[in-house]
Amino acid sequence: MTPPSPTARRRVRTPGDRTSAQATRNRAERTAQQTWVDGAEPALPVRTARPEHVVFHLGPTNSGKTYESLQALAAAGSGVYAAPLRQLAHEAYAKLTAQLGPGKVGLSTGEEEIDPHAPIVCCTVEKAPPRGELLVLDESHWVADPDRGHHWARLLLTGEYREMHLISAAEALLLLKPLVADAEQVVVVNHKRLSRLDVLPAPVKPAQVREQTLVVAFSRKTVYSVAAQLDPHRSGKVGVLYGALPPATRRDVIARFTRGELEVLVTTDVIGHGINVPATTVLFAETQKFDGTEMRPLRTWEAAQIAGRAGRYGLTGHGQVGVLGGIAGLKPMPSLVAAGAAVARGDVMSDLPNRKPRLRPELEDLGAFEAVDLPEALMRWSVWARTATRTEAMTPDDVSGLVLRVHALLPMLRGPLATDLWTVWRLVNLAIDHDPPRKVRWLALARAALQHQAGLAVSRELVLPAVPRGTTVQEYEAAAAQAREAQTLLRSFPGVAGLTSEDAAEVEELCANRITELLPDAIALTGAARCTSCGVGIAPWFTTCRDCGTRPSGRPSSDRRPPRASSGRSGGTSSGRGAGGTSSGRGAGGTSSGRGAAASSAGRGAGGRKPRKSDVGAGGRTDPNAFDRSARGRGSDAGPPHGDSARPKHRRRGRSAGGPTGAR
Repeated sequence: MTPPSPTARRRVRTPGDRTSAQATRNRAERTAQQTWVDGAEPALPVRTARPEHVVFHLGPTNSGKTYESLQALAAAGSGVYAAPLRQLAHEAYAKLTAQLGPGKVGLSTGEEEIDPHAPIVCCTVEKAPPRGELLVLDESHWVADPDRGHHWARLLLTGEYREMHLISAAEALLLLKPLVADAEQVVVVNHKRLSRLDVLPAPVKPAQVREQTLVVAFSRKTVYSVAAQLDPHRSGKVGVLYGALPPATRRDVIARFTRGELEVLVTTDVIGHGINVPATTVLFAETQKFDGTEMRPLRTWEAAQIAGRAGRYGLTGHGQVGVLGGIAGLKPMPSLVAAGAAVARGDVMSDLPNRKPRLRPELEDLGAFEAVDLPEALMRWSVWARTATRTEAMTPDDVSGLVLRVHALLPMLRGPLATDLWTVWRLVNLAIDHDPPRKVRWLALARAALQHQAGLAVSRELVLPAVPRGTTVQEYEAAAAQAREAQTLLRSFPGVAGLTSEDAAEVEELCANRITELLPDAIALTGAARCTSCGVGIAPWFTTCRDCGTRPSGRPSSDRRPPRASSGRSGGTSSGRGAGGTSSGRGAGGTSSGRGAAASSAGRGAGGRKPRKSDVGAGGRTDPNAFDRSARGRGSDAGPPHGDSARPKHRRRGRSAGGPTGAR
């Protein structure tokens, strides 16, 4: 048999082929809708009793949106306040309890329960009951959050409340309104900021930071580093606030700042989610953050949420916002802070992401009968939901994380640990971080729950480690986090290892108390971040400076590159195409990391690479030192190149030492 020719095997894709491929996908989606067992096909979530009255409270920070909504809840005497953070739920609980008296208000979060059956309950969104008299949903624009937004979406789509008060930034109205389109009456109330917010004209130095100031950074290391550089100017009056602290410690720090015991609070963006403190000034120590994927500048709506903490109505006078200068390695952008302040005042619209609300399935939507069916059922639901929501104001959530959790559990579900579908579904939906390295902890707790259900012995230390005897804040933070995870497990699976959620709460409280004791010393003992080789100031997340990090092995750290002389177009330091001095662009003479007189070679040298056309110097000849790392520009600490570094003998392609094309 003659094999087909290469020409016969070649296939050229045409527009007709692409149309056919799309038609195939469409047929696959239609087929997926028909593969459900009779009576098991899912449906989009709907409510059986539509709300009579929906009020949108829209406006910038510090405009009285939450205050008016809480007054409506207090007047109704029955209902739910739901928020994205435990701290916000605690604030609402404290305010309503002070107004209505004990016994009228309860609290329900992932880690704490206080009279959860009271007429009014303040809770996190995940704990909100599905029905009630009145719902106050704070920070409703979280419906666009890619991780937790599905909780907001389902509550708005299925929550059976007679009245709803939705608090949000004005930009989120178009996302939220379709979710309550069945309401009998919709009212939009626009709020204006109640206090002035000014932008400081110049950076503030550490010695100039006044009392009632919030300083914002975006990592634990940076928070401690900045606090350590502020502490000498206000000894013992600087506090820290960040997400890894136990909730009890965070509440204590906020209370001390409110009472005036702390004059400066260095905090992450946890402060930006509606937490009210008497701050007159907000200073940004940095304006970029790692969002879990990349390091990026803040969006204006993120900057506005933080800047709006300054000048809280009823707590302080007018507010001001600016940047903190003089911290090595941190370069906040004043223009971004000014843009955020404009959004916080309500002068301009923000760049709040216009993401559709996400829909996540419930177990009854999947049509699964056993745990082994879950991965296929989840993917089948995802295909179905993409078609079902095509014309809706929502989009299906990514279920790949749930699929990964199920696959991680399936190998355990053998022999005595085999269990029912509902148990597996509860385990994969536990609010415990599944990302490495926390995945190991989630798997350990899941196995403990399965062993307990099978009647097998479970080690107490596996579920709830003892309080450490260490001396560092970080040790107690880790222990407190494990205690919170144990509480999450024990609320769904009480009795594992003979423990209750109250046992885990007690361990967390002990850790929180110890952290509160250690925090002042932890701040005082933290030094400014410095290079471990030469001692120069650096950003807190680095261990060495750029010069030491790029120095060839064996070169002493004291052999530093000479400082740059100037930033002009010629004879000095240039980041463009210039001549002389140190340059990171294309120049002639001097040390250069681009195309220059000291950047070419005739053969393979110390750098280990082959010669390139770009290694030809300004004189048109190859340079024998081009591959020598000691002569390769910025970061090599080489100093001036060997030999004559004067003006080149020939100009190359019009790039001269100065003039319009000399530097960019």
